[in-house]
Amino acid sequence: MLDKLCLFLAIIHSALISFLSVPFFVLVPKIGQKFQRGFGLGWVWLMGIRVQTFGWENLPRAGGAILAPNHESMFDIPLLCSLGHPLCWLSKEEVGKLPFIGWSMKAMGCYFVKRNRSGHDLNVMKDVEDGLKRGASIVIFPEGTRTRTGKLLPFKKGAFKTAQNSGVPIVPIAISGTYQIAPPGQWPSRGHSVIVRIGSPMFFSPEETLESAQKRYRENLIKLLSIDRGSAYNGVT
Repeated sequence: MLDKLCLFLAIIHSALISFLSVPFFVLVPKIGQKFQRGFGLGWVWLMGIRVQTFGWENLPRAGGAILAPNHESMFDIPLLCSLGHPLCWLSKEEVGKLPFIGWSMKAMGCYFVKRNRSGHDLNVMKDVEDGLKRGASIVIFPEGTRTRTGKLLPFKKGAFKTAQNSGVPIVPIAISGTYQIAPPGQWPSRGHSVIVRIGSPMFFSPEETLESAQKRYRENLIKLLSIDRGSAYNGVT
């Protein structure tokens, strides 16, 4: 019962913070970013999540970067917001149509892609490249969606191609513990521990194949995840 009550309060908190943040993102973006952190901290506190973060020094303090986490749960998003680093997001088009949170993300300047057989919308990805060149830190989940099994999904090419075109690094981020908060088909539960490990920025030259870029990123991400999941962890077991 407490789990459901706290989840309900977290949703109300999200709607209120998102609504209040809109004018600040438009008029005073730095204050808007404080609302984004407040959004994340509210979820962390209400759901009793104990967060440990390692590798703060690897977050770029200037210049654009793609922050590329694994994606295990809807809780990955408020968790990343709670870290307090100014963030922008690449999200699916449907999220931008949601009341409150969609309004806030649009005011924040987030990017929305329409999923179809041809992949990400090329015009949107060009806008993402422009944002990165202007110095934005943009969160892109290379898996493209949440895992339903706790195992890493195949990576989409969009993040890697965008990094090559814009000349910015990809920062691998390993999140362990959010899958246990809300396994598929179950109500979210409180009181879990989550570990976030931020890896060193990775650069990908235009000459490197996308397959090679994906392989290098995967190796780095698995190395970070294996610190908390055991040396035998390989992303699929």
